[in-house]
Amino acid sequence: MKDKFSNELENVRMSPIVSISEEINKISPEFEKGGKPFIKFQRGEIDFPTPRYIIDAVNEGLEMGLTKYPQSGGENFFKDQILEKLACENKASGLSRENITVTYGGQEALELSFKLFKKGAGFSPCWSCVLENFVPFSNINFKEIPLSDEFEIDYNLLEKTVKEIDFLYVNTPHNPTGKIFSEEELTKVAEICNKKNVHIISDEAYEKIVYDGKKHFSLSSLPLENIISAFTLSKTYSMTGWRLGYAVSRDTRIAKLLRLGEYSQTAGVVPFLQYAGKKALENKEESSRVISKMMDEYQKRRDLLYIGLSKIEGINVKKPEGAFYMFPNFSKIIPSELKNEKRNLYIYNLLKENGIGVVYGSCFGKYSSDNVRISFSTTPIPLIEEAISRMKKIFRK
Repeated sequence: MKDKFSNELENVRMSPIVSISEEINKISPEFEKGGKPFIKFQRGEIDFPTPRYIIDAVNEGLEMGLTKYPQSGGENFFKDQILEKLACENKASGLSRENITVTYGGQEALELSFKLFKKGAGFSPCWSCVLENFVPFSNINFKEIPLSDEFEIDYNLLEKTVKEIDFLYVNTPHNPTGKIFSEEELTKVAEICNKKNVHIISDEAYEKIVYDGKKHFSLSSLPLENIISAFTLSKTYSMTGWRLGYAVSRDTRIAKLLRLGEYSQTAGVVPFLQYAGKKALENKEESSRVISKMMDEYQKRRDLLYIGLSKIEGINVKKPEGAFYMFPNFSKIIPSELKNEKRNLYIYNLLKENGIGVVYGSCFGKYSSDNVRISFSTTPIPLIEEAISRMKKIFRK
């Protein structure tokens, strides 16, 4: 019998990070029967609670009766607060409500943006959801542009690539490397793309998670209509399960298309969540206190993990400038005769057998088979110390 289903979703895969986490959760109880904890570094979750003032705000929104159908593209009270935030924190001025589309998380903002185009590219390593979800779901021809071993941009390769694409995906602070692209780097990227009428989809989910006095530069601040910036409240305010984000474009035609796409998928983000989002952005003093406390803890975890890995012979690791990931390279440890899937999984399996869960590098593109991603977003200091101790034994020559 002829299959009556559309094949639109056939090529979309579950994020490998989710699949890996499910596998780890399944096997960890058996490992822990031996008296040792299974140390989980897989997911970019947040282990801080959503701030009380935001929880109070959503309850207030419910009491106010913000439970009806939402306004297409976002409620004005939330959009106005977003505009103030963009102007004050991202130096993105000259915008109006018509430039904003409120979405269910930054992920929906990105997915809708990808739907606008047919041919794209992104710097590799690249967030796994782009490769496994957005690209096949949108039926996009997507090219990976490899970063250097130091996670630097090859501008010559970029200039060649932009001749063949409609858009470039840029993520800063970067998942999975922790790299922060500087204002100079991003401005040069924007100039190259603008010359060829190539759009930029800018993923700025980790804008507040920066270390050592580094600054996040938002591409939304540039007076260019070929840029779509995607933001989320998930990471900054520990609201990963709330699913609240927004897209920004100076091109009102793009903003209108995003609004239509968002309406078609969900008919809009529920108003009481948007009210909580407004309060999250509005209460700058409390937000600053919460973010500062979170960053103090992340910095301690990052420093401990970086110093520990740096002392293990054969591991090449760069100190993250932002986000809460490390992307160490194990090419000096992986046996040279291993190829393809065996090479991809070698370090992952070795660590898993010793009670450490990570994400193997090929989840982030074809140039990263010798790396693994380590997320320290939910791993307390004692478990990081234990993980380093185990790795020293595992990789001792």
